[in-house]
Order: sequence, then structure tokens, then C-alpha cells
Amino acid sequence: MQAAYTLVDEETLDRLVGLDPAGLGDALDALEESGAPTTYLDKLWDGLHFLLTGVSASEPREGDPLSEAVVGVHVFDAEVYAGCTEADELAAVVAALEAVDLAGLLAAADLASYDGAGVYPRTWTADPDGLRAELAEAFGLLLEVHRAALAAGQHLVVSIM
Repeated sequence: MQAAYTLVDEETLDRLVGLDPAGLGDALDALEESGAPTTYLDKLWDGLHFLLTGVSASEPREGDPLSEAVVGVHVFDAEVYAGCTEADELAAVVAALEAVDLAGLLAAADLASYDGAGVYPRTWTADPDGLRAELAEAFGLLLEVHRAALAAGQHLVVSIM
């Protein structure tokens, strides 16, 4: 499973919201394939959520902009996981991400606890230094896609499939 973050305009978001829940996954795939600006976090979305919040993304924290940075503010009714952060909500998420002491979080991270908490993909003890580097890279991508959506006045749709 990987997380994809796609910038969309108001018309596209309205169309996605109006879709039948069974068709949302295909619509998101088609949107990405059509060239909509998309950033992928690959398998690190859950580990990044755990790093930032202390819990798995399967337990998102409503009202926590760091949790919402990973999973979105609003959740779609769908057969796949999809959420979105609307354009007017992005500034708070970007500010929260920019305030993160990433080096401190990574240095303090007990990656064995990720496996114990069932954090996807459950390979957190294989190469701790490599995983910390991957988490840092994923954080940078997450911050940049939120900044890009904010700068463009676009909404940000997240899908985890």
C-alpha cells in the first residue's frame, strides 16, 4: 500500500465527493494517470504518522494538524481510504509541519516500538539508519506537497491503496 497526495481544484473535488463509494478508487487512479500533480510516500505513510503523533494512521487524531497532514482532514465514504484537506485548511497543516523538530523526532524514535504498535509495513527493525533517512525524505515530500497545494490554492486529496 502506498499513499498518494494529489492537488485538485474545486470542480474536481466536488466531482470526487459526489461519486459512488465503490468508484472512488478508480476515479483517483484515473486522476493520477491523467497527470494531476501527485506526490507518493510509498510505504512510509503509517510510519510517518506514528513518528509525528505516536499512533498509527489507523487511529487518526481529529483536529491534530500533524495527523491530518498524513491522512487528510476529511474522510471520504469509500471502499478505499481517501481523505482531503481543503485549500483553506492547508495553512494550519503547513505551519504545524514547519514547526516539527524532525531531527529530534528521528533521533528519539524507537523503531522497535513501530513493529510492536503494528505500524505498516512492519519492517521497522531491518535497517534503522536507512529507515530514519527514508522517514526524513518522506517528511520532506509531505511538507512540500502541502506547501505546493497551499501556494496553488488547490485542495489536497490523499489516497492510501
